Amino acid sequence: MDEQSNDIQLKFDGEPIKKLRGAPAEAVISSLNALQRMVHIIGMRAEGRGLGQRLKPTAKVKREYAVICRAPQFGSHLQPIDIASQAGAHTPATAVARGKLLSALKAFDSGDDEKIVAALPDARERWFLADAAKGLIPDPSSGLRVTLRDGKMGRFAFSADRARDAIERFRAGPVPEADEEEIVGKVQSINFTQTLLVIKPSTSRAVRMDYPLQLEPMLEHNKRERLRLHGRPKLNNAGDITSFTELTSIGEVESRLDPIVEFTSGGQRVGSNRPLSIPATFDYESRLFIFSDPALGIDAYSDQYEALRDVVLEELDVVWRNYAMAPASELAPDALLLKKALLSRFRVIEE
Repeated sequence: MDEQSNDIQLKFDGEPIKKLRGAPAEAVISSLNALQRMVHIIGMRAEGRGLGQRLKPTAKVKREYAVICRAPQFGSHLQPIDIASQAGAHTPATAVARGKLLSALKAFDSGDDEKIVAALPDARERWFLADAAKGLIPDPSSGLRVTLRDGKMGRFAFSADRARDAIERFRAGPVPEADEEEIVGKVQSINFTQTLLVIKPSTSRAVRMDYPLQLEPMLEHNKRERLRLHGRPKLNNAGDITSFTELTSIGEVESRLDPIVEFTSGGQRVGSNRPLSIPATFDYESRLFIFSDPALGIDAYSDQYEALRDVVLEELDVVWRNYAMAPASELAPDALLLKKALLSRFRVIEE
């Protein structure tokens, strides 16, 4: 396979290369394994998988996120690689994975903690990527230099020597606890007697959890429907989310409350050019059902699921009177944007 101009270039240099007239196989294998492991980690996260103590990529991740080695140019110690599926396909997912891999390596190369955290905000993912990147770092006494760049020309954006301290620093200590995660799954069963809920995500095993009685009306409306869960998960060794140590919210993917097609404001009927759906989210801290639509200025909450729709109607009345019906000359720039959004979505129904 010919070298491509946009391939990632992995370069081996230093005294061992001159002595051996080639790169030590151990260093080449370690570097390629490190890059493949990093791509698998990125793929696992992209597919909604957790990162367990024993990281084991799924068959799908292995199939869809592969490091492809191309034949190097004769006499060169540059190893061209590509990120594609095992079938050689370049997909939107592999393009994102390639970008994130290069971003992570560039951040480690900078040695700047703020840049590394900005590029990799999830502490657990950051730890696993640093752990994998250790395979790119040769023994300091070996005299071997490993660098990497994006494309055939230009600066090498990653140097193992420059990145060594940062990678060791972010790999230090135990694996961090999982940050908050969001999963979407179908309601598999509800035990109303024991207040137990079982959700089955499409990418992992079923998750069991207790629920507060206040949530029961929303669950009754969402039997066999999909819900969105957000919180701090517990993971097994395979990286599957088995439960949550803390739930912050449970929300509807599709609203089961009646959509709003019109409302009343100032004695006028106001109709929507398309129904306004109201997917409710239950916030565990406040114990409130919430619906928000910033574009329309709606921020509604209620302690009862079925009452949330009435609160949204009240909110629409307020924003319509205070913004849609207000003279433009009296509104600030942000308020003018809200007025425009309301008038484009709703209209007064002529009797």
